[in-house]
Amino acid sequence: MRFTNLAYIRSIPGRIRAWPIWTWPNFLSVVRMLAVFPLWLALQYDAFGIAFAIYLVALVTDFFDGYTARKFNQITDFGKLLDPLADKVLHLFVFYQFQVLYPQLSLQYWLVLWLAVALAILPSFALVLNIQRRLGSNIFGKVKLFFEGLAIVALFSRRPDVASTLLWISIALSACSIVGHLFIKEGSDYRWWRKREQKK
Repeated sequence: MRFTNLAYIRSIPGRIRAWPIWTWPNFLSVVRMLAVFPLWLALQYDAFGIAFAIYLVALVTDFFDGYTARKFNQITDFGKLLDPLADKVLHLFVFYQFQVLYPQLSLQYWLVLWLAVALAILPSFALVLNIQRRLGSNIFGKVKLFFEGLAIVALFSRRPDVASTLLWISIALSACSIVGHLFIKEGSDYRWWRKREQKK
């Protein structure tokens, strides 16, 4: 048994090299996270137009990493973790920079941050509660991202009042997303119009 364990330990470097970590989709996710540096620099010089262009390019990488993962069959467990992490890093960074510029948005920023942390640790929480389900994205999380995107557009347009309303909607949807993950039956179809069509 001792020699078996030793052989396994010696094989670990090869196993690590064999992990499909550095794929094109994962590379694009890393690029999206690194976009925060030129974004920060542009915002320091009040170059809102340039900063918004950088943000849009980062969003394009979000589309292409998913597309290339499906197209070239490069979907990995590491990528499933890295993709949402890159989204959170990008969005939370933008929100942080603007809450410094607009202090009236501080409460919304901290709520968005803590809800993001709650969603990140949700799998561990579900394990403690013995909730046997996959914790992928649900409809509330997807709509939340849409309103967060609108809030960011409003912030780049220097409309903190509009962004504040959109962020409150996003916060409410985040809470609904957490409840949905924990208590709504897995595989449930949220699309009520489909249910009406089936009844007909």
